[in-house]
Amino acid sequence: MWNRARDMSRPRLIDVDRPASEAVANDPDSDFDDPPIPQKKRHKKDSGPIKHAPKKVPRIGACGVKNLDRTLLEMSDSNADSIVVLCLLNAELTDHPAIKNSSADSVFVARTRDGAQYMLAADEDDLDENEFIGLFSSGPYTRLDPGVCDEIIDHLKTSDCHCVVVVDASDRGLNLARLAANVAMLKWTRALPNASSNAQLLKPSSAKWKEALERCAHGQTWANVRERARAWHVSL
Repeated sequence: MWNRARDMSRPRLIDVDRPASEAVANDPDSDFDDPPIPQKKRHKKDSGPIKHAPKKVPRIGACGVKNLDRTLLEMSDSNADSIVVLCLLNAELTDHPAIKNSSADSVFVARTRDGAQYMLAADEDDLDENEFIGLFSSGPYTRLDPGVCDEIIDHLKTSDCHCVVVVDASDRGLNLARLAANVAMLKWTRALPNASSNAQLLKPSSAKWKEALERCAHGQTWANVRERARAWHVSL
């Protein structure tokens, strides 16, 4: 018997009355009789409330008159029970609206080495010896009388909730306020290694004041730190 070519021009007729017993079984290799593949169930993630993790903020801050409110908000966000004290580097800031309308709990004006109130202008870039050394200590060089840094630390020692923000007359306090705050942080962390609360205090934006802090940081004792500060200032 030989194969005959099927005539494709003629339609193929299907007998619908053909009994089921004569039905041709499905091809075992056919894909049409495979069971459907079960779909993987996707578990919805619980969409709970988003938890706000407040940014860690050191208890010593620095700012100017325009970012004071934001700095205070960050302080209160980090510690809801915070008691904030403002350290002003210009006595005239006591009458500034940003200070008078702030949420700070108290205010004090910092004093120079010879006991005068600081009057640093917004665009101040040079400090005289009494102004610069006053950040470290006061009085004659034969003694280590308290400076601005010590007054800041005294407030911090009152309780773990006390914070101090140094404010200068500029808009954002990028240099002088940060300089004074970093001097206080330098002394505070020497007495209490965990005082910074693992939060980084921003350095001054000016290379000049950054260099001053780097020079002072290598002092073994606070007297040595002050002598390094004095030597740096004399070298200008």
